[in-house]
Amino acid sequence: MEDFKLPIKINSSGEIVLHRLMNPKTNITGLPVIIAHGTLSNSDAVRDLAIYLSDLGFDCWLLEWGGHGHSTPSSNKQDFEFPAFNDAPLAIDTVLEKTGHQKLYWISHSGGGHLPLMYLARYPEQQGKIAGIATLGTQATDAAPDLNYKFRAAYLWLLSMLFNQVSLKALPIKMAEGEPTRLLAQWAKWNLRKQWLGNDGFDYMKGIEELNLPFFMIAGGNDDIAPVSGCKRIYDHIGNDDKTWLECSLKKGFSRNFTHGQLVKGRAAREEIYPKIGEWLAARNK
Repeated sequence: MEDFKLPIKINSSGEIVLHRLMNPKTNITGLPVIIAHGTLSNSDAVRDLAIYLSDLGFDCWLLEWGGHGHSTPSSNKQDFEFPAFNDAPLAIDTVLEKTGHQKLYWISHSGGGHLPLMYLARYPEQQGKIAGIATLGTQATDAAPDLNYKFRAAYLWLLSMLFNQVSLKALPIKMAEGEPTRLLAQWAKWNLRKQWLGNDGFDYMKGIEELNLPFFMIAGGNDDIAPVSGCKRIYDHIGNDDKTWLECSLKKGFSRNFTHGQLVKGRAAREEIYPKIGEWLAARNK
């Protein structure tokens, strides 16, 4: 598998990085696919999925954003709205320019799914660039259902606001890397208030009701970062009729109740989830 790394400046200080994966033994078919990691993570989290899809013939572009992996944040005080309105559209426009296509697919894990949804909710006229969105474990309102999880969210908010980051050592959960900005403060606020609101009060949950593009939501049955209820809330608000819901749990016939990380990493994901994404793309990637 060949990996072509492409850094792109956001401004004088910030930078995203795209990795174009190409299998020299496979002919590329259809539209390009951006594959984005979540917060506290980098492209390694979704590389196995990208390789799987590349082997099927899809033109896959891994996106590192928000200061994760090889990317650089524009400011350590930026929140979720900055990468949603800067990193995401820059990645979309770059991939379309490089490939000569007019549309692409966006597949993402966790916080990487917020980016296109927030961007398109604010700027619905940009929907013409997106052929479809698939998210794994993306939610904004239901990660603080009881006192323990409320404390976790409040802790992340406090660390983010005090230090403009959350270091890997300070995290209450095991993750690939820390968060280099204030991004988690906004995520924590959403979940504590159970409202997905912008700093100016914009209601993203209401905004996504106007989206008119294919959507695939995948949720893990044992995901305490993106609970099924929170993922389902986003799914229910998506306006388009062409939308697919998949709960990866024992009661739905899967081998396990998938956790947040298991949705994208490991043998079970490769055997049970990746093929579902490949089938969804193949059915629409004309």
